Amino acid sequence: MDAQQGWTVDARLSPDQLEKLRQYESNPAIARLLKSIAEAVSQDPGLPREKPTISSWQVPEHASVASIQSEKLPELTDYAVIGSGITGCSVTKTLLEHKLAAGCHVTVFEARTLVSGATGRNGGHLVTASGHTFGPLAAEHGVEAAKQITRFSIMNIEHVMKMVREMDQDLQDYCQIRNVRKVMAVRDEETWAAAKQSVEDFQAAVPEYRNYHRIVSRSDVPGRWNVKGCAGAVEHDAGAIWPYRLLTGIFERLLRQYPDRLAIEAHTPVSQVLHSPGDNEAYPYILRTPRGDVRAKKVIHCTNAHAAHLIPQLAGRIYPFRGTMTVQEPGPELPLVGDSRSWSLAHKPKLDARTGLWDTGLYYLQQNALTGRIWIGNETALMKDILTTDDTYVPEESKQALSTMLPNYFLNGWATAKTSNIESIWSGIQGHTADGLPIVGNVPSSMIGGDNEDNGQWIAAGFNGYGMDKCWLTGEALANMVLSQDVSGWFPEAFLVTEERLKAGLSVGNTLLKFAAMAEADYEETSKL
Repeated sequence: MDAQQGWTVDARLSPDQLEKLRQYESNPAIARLLKSIAEAVSQDPGLPREKPTISSWQVPEHASVASIQSEKLPELTDYAVIGSGITGCSVTKTLLEHKLAAGCHVTVFEARTLVSGATGRNGGHLVTASGHTFGPLAAEHGVEAAKQITRFSIMNIEHVMKMVREMDQDLQDYCQIRNVRKVMAVRDEETWAAAKQSVEDFQAAVPEYRNYHRIVSRSDVPGRWNVKGCAGAVEHDAGAIWPYRLLTGIFERLLRQYPDRLAIEAHTPVSQVLHSPGDNEAYPYILRTPRGDVRAKKVIHCTNAHAAHLIPQLAGRIYPFRGTMTVQEPGPELPLVGDSRSWSLAHKPKLDARTGLWDTGLYYLQQNALTGRIWIGNETALMKDILTTDDTYVPEESKQALSTMLPNYFLNGWATAKTSNIESIWSGIQGHTADGLPIVGNVPSSMIGGDNEDNGQWIAAGFNGYGMDKCWLTGEALANMVLSQDVSGWFPEAFLVTEERLKAGLSVGNTLLKFAAMAEADYEETSKL
C-alpha cells in the first residue's frame, strides 16, 4: 500500500517511521487496519457528545452543582480551567488555596454536567499500577524515568487517601472511601512471567517500596482470593471510592469557601481559545462558548481525550480510547467483601488485524461494600468502537465480554452459570498517548501556531487509563508550574511536554507503530494455528 493512500499520515511521519511502517504493506489485513487507525486517531475529537450513556456513578446527579452555572458568564477570569474531572478539580483547588494565587479568580468550564466525563465513568479504583508497569516503563523510557513514575504513582494514591480521610465525615461517607487489598490475577504464563519479573525489578530498584507488593503463587490464588485458573497474582494495599461523589462534593465545598473567586460553568463548552493580547494585554486569551466570550490571563486544558479539539496539533499524539463499565448482580455464592477487597484480571492482549477486534487483556472490578454489586469494566471491542469519543452507545462485543467474565473468574460465586446479570452498562472515554505517558506542562508554541507570546496555555492530559493514580498530584503539579513553582523534586520529568518529546516518542508515527506491533504479533500467532 502506497504512503499516499492515507495510513501513514503524510508529513507528520519521520523517514525512519515511514520505513518501519512500509514493512506492513505486504500484509493487506494489517495495512487496512493501520489505515483505519490513522484516520481515527487523526480526527478532531470534537466536544463531548450530548446524551451519553448513563453512568451509574452519576445517579442521582448532585443536587446543587451538577448543572450549575453563573447567571452571567464572568467577563474576566485569571485562570480558565477547561474540564471538571479529577485533574481539573485538583488544579482548581490548588489555585484557590495557593498563597501565590491569593485573590485570583478561577472559572471552570464543562461541556456537559459537572464531572460527567471519564472521571464520572471509570472503575472507582485508587490503585497504582507501579508493580507490573515498572518493567515496560524501564524498557521504553529508562530505569530512572520508571523509578520516578512508579514512585509518583504510589505517592498519588497515598496522597488522595490521606486528603479524603482529612475531609469532613459527611463527604467521606458520601464518596464511600475505603481501604482495600487489591489483587491482579494473571491468566497466562507469558503475561505472568513478565508481570512477576517487573515486580521483582521494581522491588530492587525502588527499595523503600520493596514490601509494597506481594507475589502470590498459582496454588495460593484460589484459597486466598477466590479466583480460579490463574498462573499467579500480585497483591498490594489500595483504595476504592465513588469518584463522582468525591469531586462534586469538593466542588460544592470550594464554592462555599470561595464564592467570589470561583465560577463553575456547566453546559458551557469551549469551542475555541484565541490569543488576542491587542485588545487586553492583561487578559490576552478569549474563550469562545455558546453563552458568550470570557477573557482569561491563563488557560489550563484538562480535557484529556478531547485535548486535540482545542489544540489540533495534538491529534494522533493523544487519542481517544473508549472503555465500558457495568454494574452487575453478584452471584448467589459470592461473599460480600467489598469493604476490604478489589480485583483485576490480566492476560495477553490480542489485536486481530483481520476483524479489528481488540481484546486489551485487562478487567478491573470492585464490590460495593453496602449492596454487594460488582462494578466491572474493560475495553474489549472492535477498533472502530474503541478509537472514538462517542460515549452514547455500548458495543455488543464489550457487553458480551463483560457478561461472561465474572463466572469464569471467581471460584465460588456463580455456581454453574455461564453469564452474569448486567444491571447497568455505560461507556467512557480515556485519553491515550503515543508514548504511553501523560502530556503535562506549558503548551509549546509549535502546538498553537508558533506565536512565542502565546505562552499562557497549559495542559495535563493523556493518562492512558491510569488517571486515578496520577491525576490529582498532576493537577497540583501543573497549578504550581503555572505559578512558576519548582516541582522537579517530585514530579516525573518524562511527563513534561517538550519539543524534543513531540518530535520523538510523542508522535503520530509512534502511535501507528505501537498498534502495528500488536497486530503483527497476533497475526503471526494466529497464522500458526
